[in-house]
Amino acid sequence: METKTLRDVLFPGLDLAVRQVTVVNDDLMVDANGCGPPGGCPACQHPAARVHSRYWRHIAGLPVGGRRLIVRLRVRRFFCDQPRCPRRTFVEQVVGLTEPRRRSSMAARSAMRSVAVELGGRPGARLCAKLRLYGRRASLLGELTAPSVPARAPRVLGIDEFAFRKGRTYGTVLVDVESSRPVDVLPDRETSTVTAWLQEHPGAEIICRDRLMAFTKAIRQAAPDALEVADRWHLLQNLSTAVEKTCRRHRGCLRQSAGPGTSPPLAAPETPLLGRIRQRHAEVNELAATGLPLSAIGRLLRLDRKTVRRYRNKDLEDLLASAQDRGHGVLDPYMEHIQQRFHAGCTSPMRLYREVLDLGYTGGYHVVHRYVVTIRKGIAAPARSITTRPRDITSWIMRPEESLSTSDMARLDAVRSACPEIALACDLAREFTDMLRQRRGHLLRDWIQKAELGGPDTIGIFAASIRQDLHAVTAGLTLPYSSGIIEGHVNRIKTIKRQMYGRASFALLRARILLQA
Repeated sequence: METKTLRDVLFPGLDLAVRQVTVVNDDLMVDANGCGPPGGCPACQHPAARVHSRYWRHIAGLPVGGRRLIVRLRVRRFFCDQPRCPRRTFVEQVVGLTEPRRRSSMAARSAMRSVAVELGGRPGARLCAKLRLYGRRASLLGELTAPSVPARAPRVLGIDEFAFRKGRTYGTVLVDVESSRPVDVLPDRETSTVTAWLQEHPGAEIICRDRLMAFTKAIRQAAPDALEVADRWHLLQNLSTAVEKTCRRHRGCLRQSAGPGTSPPLAAPETPLLGRIRQRHAEVNELAATGLPLSAIGRLLRLDRKTVRRYRNKDLEDLLASAQDRGHGVLDPYMEHIQQRFHAGCTSPMRLYREVLDLGYTGGYHVVHRYVVTIRKGIAAPARSITTRPRDITSWIMRPEESLSTSDMARLDAVRSACPEIALACDLAREFTDMLRQRRGHLLRDWIQKAELGGPDTIGIFAASIRQDLHAVTAGLTLPYSSGIIEGHVNRIKTIKRQMYGRASFALLRARILLQA
């Protein structure tokens, strides 16, 4: 068996002679000097001949045995004898260990770069301290340099936005869909910025994007010959929103589809929540009528801008109905059973709790016990019919039929029987999703015509929006390309951004995104 020396273990393959190893303050100190050829002048490459002087360099290396490694390296400074060379002296370098003006070994710098890419500055510095690796915050961040962007765009390019601050500022990420690697990151999502990038980096033949108009305009200006592919997930999301709006507009039909044997729906009592919704709706619309922007209204009423937009754009009846849908308790479907069993002589809360568990109840025992106490006192709320939530109906419609349970299928059939408009929206939605999953983009024009002429208003509006982007949507329903890979990178960007962007610059964020791929 070959016997290895200490130099072979600590510095394998390096032209280095180890003179002494000592432990100083829990650090491993290695005295060494280079034993290879001195090399040439870095400016003129003339070989070294005369020694100018010698001095010690302290190089931090990778930790050994849980101790920080410090190499005290004895190096030589040489004269450069070329009269026309601007340098008079230069220092020898140990290949694979040292670099000019660096106080860490090449292996240690590689490890620091990996830590900085994954964690950033302060978290990376804390990890380096625990690993006994020399890495301060500034030195770690100094290792983050974004790679150069290729001169030509990839053949299949993906474009998507991501939020620096949601609802306020956004950036753009460009991804090579075939290799699943980010190509570049832009500081905004403006049409001019994306157009300039596409003009500077030609070569994209297929561009996958969502339905953001800024990207559409940029592609048509800078890459008119590229084939645009609309993302299928966003199409399903838009269709799902249209179906849910249809269900919300026909709440009266949904109440008729409630199961038999329950009492008629009671008039909704005025609760603090409903009163607050009425007040906010009136205040928001009164201020909006004066021409105030959403942000100003939000500051006056201490509401989020998105909340203000919702109160301004939605009818009061829809807002109240949504609140009533959320107000249904987990025990509501089982109130009638508990009342019938209680009046039949079963007054034990625990026994009633076990019975409703068998019927599908998912709440806790204390909810049942509290309701039984109200029955004893004669103040229990009467059993009421449970209106199927529009969101549940939308979920049943958008999912494949084979994935629905028997009870879900029965409830959906009841809703379809009670409301022809929802039944029509269901048929159109399932026809579209089948066309999307089976890649039958050639049928899209016929579907759009059918939805615009005979479908519900919300489905017709969705179809009209598709008609405006017909070629990209047809490609999305035909070709295998999609923005799924890009969305994965957007999720990764969110993680990186939350780690460090609040205290760092866009350049640093861009470097981490491109280096971490």
